Amino acid sequence: KLSYEIEALPGEGFQVQLWVEGLGRGAGFKLLDGWGVIQDHASHISDLTVSDGEGNPIGWTHEAIDGTSIWKLERGPRNVTLRYRVRSYDPELSSEAAFVDQTKFVLVGYSTFLIPENIYHFEPASISVKVTAPDSWRVWSSWPGAGEVFFPGSSHHLWSGVLVGGGFRLSRLETGSLSVSVLTENRINRAMGLSIANRLLPVLGEMRDLFGAAPRGDSLRVLAVYRTQSRRKGLSMMSGNSEENAFLCLATPDRFRNADQLMVLAAHECLHFYLGGAITASPEPPYRNAPDMVWLMEGVTEYLTYKILERAGIITKETLVKVTKEKEREYRDTRGWTHLTLAQAARRMSDIEVYKLVYSRGFLVGQLLDREMTRKSGPGVFEAALKELFQDHNFYRQGVVVDPELVRSVFESHSPGIGLLIDGFASGSKTIPTFKSDPPRKEAYAGAAPR
Repeated sequence: KLSYEIEALPGEGFQVQLWVEGLGRGAGFKLLDGWGVIQDHASHISDLTVSDGEGNPIGWTHEAIDGTSIWKLERGPRNVTLRYRVRSYDPELSSEAAFVDQTKFVLVGYSTFLIPENIYHFEPASISVKVTAPDSWRVWSSWPGAGEVFFPGSSHHLWSGVLVGGGFRLSRLETGSLSVSVLTENRINRAMGLSIANRLLPVLGEMRDLFGAAPRGDSLRVLAVYRTQSRRKGLSMMSGNSEENAFLCLATPDRFRNADQLMVLAAHECLHFYLGGAITASPEPPYRNAPDMVWLMEGVTEYLTYKILERAGIITKETLVKVTKEKEREYRDTRGWTHLTLAQAARRMSDIEVYKLVYSRGFLVGQLLDREMTRKSGPGVFEAALKELFQDHNFYRQGVVVDPELVRSVFESHSPGIGLLIDGFASGSKTIPTFKSDPPRKEAYAGAAPR
């Protein structure tokens, strides 16, 4: 049993107190700080004290193993209390920054909570989180609960959950089992939140219809958080990330004038609830995307994003053609890196050119598979393969991950022969052909070498 009390301290960070009942022998506590490439998460934890059920202090040591910070206790009674401080991260450096300023806070689970290291992330657990903020700050969360107390269902929910409070406006739309709650900073145009909600709700409906159900449970409920950042060195920027039932967006003010671009980011991140969430591959530690499956998790997600937006009437077919040409241009412009497979590129995404290669090449791989499966086996076959992966290999229901061989076999079963394209273009580094207005001819892909 894990009981957290979080106090948001304006201008400082978070004060955390954790009561643990039933701690296993020899257990320590961990913080998955592997996403600290941008901000070193472990260094933001300070003033840690540990005591047993009688209030006696317990010593500890700190070490990092495969990118995970571990605080080892000198002894392990069944009931312990931890107290520690989490200093604010730079709120303009990344969309997933956990911080408290004078008017608001954003708390992201994986950079804030210490948990016992022997807990299995997806096993149901008794967890409560109580948050205390200045009286005037309203609080929202991606976890179930209300008021000041929330209940993540497992340590995975805890790690990938979001708490938000203070200076945000709420725009909320709901229909049946679909809902979207959009939080925008007070300095963002008041109408923007409702505009995003109006556009995003039908997009979520298209996703649910394509896969046949919500990613988990009976409903698809999304919390969307939008923040602004200053234009450093004159740069125009937008970034986003997915969490459990939530996504976060950080952008310079000029980007908020581009509604289509906002929708692309929102749709892409929400698709990760399916591709990367329900359909997931075993990642490289610590919690990085599985490189061998990046063509599906990021590439197909990028392509499917635009296809769903076009289907929902948010963008036109002409826009989709324009996007394809732009992706082809990006792919050609990274010619110096096209010898890399997508798996190799996924391990080098700190280089901006390689980063663009993953998304441009990945988009083109998704489109290529869709076109060829349609030509070989008829309309809707590409989506049918994705739907089967979701229904038969949903991690939230079956508890198993997918691997390249399994995914290849599912696509092959829907469109015999398509596995050669996956070998050559998705898993290999065979050059992507330039698309014309009509679907490409079969001969254009003859000789795609298997791995």
